[in-house]
Amino acid sequence: MLAVKWHLFRVCLTLVILVMVATMTFTYFSSSALVAKDAEGDNDLDLESENRGSLGSRSVFSRRDDAWPGRKEGGGRKKTTTTRLAPVIQAVERHCHAFRMGGFMFNERGRRGEVTEDLATCLVHSFSPYIEQEAAKRFLDPARDNVYFANSPAILWNRGELVLVSRIWLDREKYEPRNDWPSNHFADNWLYMQRFDARLRPVTNGSILGIPAPKQWWVGDGPIEPRLVEVQGRLFVTFNSAMAFRQNFPMDFTIIWDIDRSIPIIPNIDGGTPMMNATEKDDMPRDKHWMALVDNDRLFFVHNLDPLRVLHCTLAGFCKFVHRETDRTRFIFSDARSHLRGGTPFVLYRWPYYVSVAHTTMYKKTNHHRYYTAHVVVLSVRPYRVVYISNDIQIHPKLYRMAPMVRDRYIDEGFIFPVGLVLDRDYNLDIGVHVNDYSSVLIRVKKFRNLMERVIAVDIQRPPIRGPPVGYLNQHIHDLLVNLTHIDMVHE
Repeated sequence: MLAVKWHLFRVCLTLVILVMVATMTFTYFSSSALVAKDAEGDNDLDLESENRGSLGSRSVFSRRDDAWPGRKEGGGRKKTTTTRLAPVIQAVERHCHAFRMGGFMFNERGRRGEVTEDLATCLVHSFSPYIEQEAAKRFLDPARDNVYFANSPAILWNRGELVLVSRIWLDREKYEPRNDWPSNHFADNWLYMQRFDARLRPVTNGSILGIPAPKQWWVGDGPIEPRLVEVQGRLFVTFNSAMAFRQNFPMDFTIIWDIDRSIPIIPNIDGGTPMMNATEKDDMPRDKHWMALVDNDRLFFVHNLDPLRVLHCTLAGFCKFVHRETDRTRFIFSDARSHLRGGTPFVLYRWPYYVSVAHTTMYKKTNHHRYYTAHVVVLSVRPYRVVYISNDIQIHPKLYRMAPMVRDRYIDEGFIFPVGLVLDRDYNLDIGVHVNDYSSVLIRVKKFRNLMERVIAVDIQRPPIRGPPVGYLNQHIHDLLVNLTHIDMVHE
């Protein structure tokens, strides 16, 4: 009997020890997970702090190092290696234009070789004049003497639908020379949002996003140049808008708009924005055209392409540079020398390679009018470097003729301006652009996979340790376009 009791005691003691070990193990890993989540800076506590106005006391000029709650780069999480290919837009391809796309690879010394591919571009869809008509219905403007243009069609697939956010531009510049303003005054710029199915049929009513932007200038206020990005299942639109950060100190700055919660997130850059030190004399500081990039469910922005600067931002708006190139002169930006500027958000092709379509801004020496082009840009995120830049993307000349030049006082040649990008299951690259500031359309680049596979194959043979020297890409773009167009361009 005594032996039986002793056996039962040992069994019970063993069970108690096992329960204690299991409890301690569970507690350890649970607490580690919570610490890791807090370190991201994207948890519910951080997001709720916006509603209490904690960001209101901070500004883009902040130089506090302790404002950054994010964790260090790397993280150790498994990397996503392929993109989520989007549905194919079912539309008739029109006005197709076949051409040979040239472009160059880059390493730490500069150009390392040329990659060319036979491509074709087609008009897939025109959102104009539908958007302009729908947007005009929503303005209290019975006099109807305002002029509405749909610019900058940002596009993104979300929950099985194609989301469109387009800039609605009320062209007040046409009234300025004669001072014969329209009967009703609005801010120049608004954002219009609507969802479509794969055949580009509306599935929701359109709406004007209720963004109360400052109205302090006769021309050029309100949200401009939208770009869409999805992070952690949440939809955001970025844009730039002029506003005062303190009395008599306006700045044209990038804003993140939380579409689900309808509130703005004003980014707070650790150390302040470098564009404060790159302002032309007597001009408003401008920090715009950020190119969103989502890597492993974390939000980054390519702040500038040359010199290459990359920001990591939490969803609460705290941002810090994770990559920042410079030279001996500490060059940041120059209107006459920084030709390669922002563009569409970057789309993952195959990790670590992302693709975007960026625009260039040049100035003609003869009359100082602007000259715009659009280029495919391939970026590596490990390490951060520009891998490839194409020559200018060509479209059918008829598309330029179909869109009258709105700002012919400043621009002579037809152009496309890219803000939206989708890579579909057939590896078509659909680009949301406006043509000549007149109409919003979707341009499809066909056979895009052939170009990307060649670029990646060349790059992995001898992967550079870093990208080209600061200033090299802007010089390259200038020289390239001068040779292709035979137009003298400014580069100072």
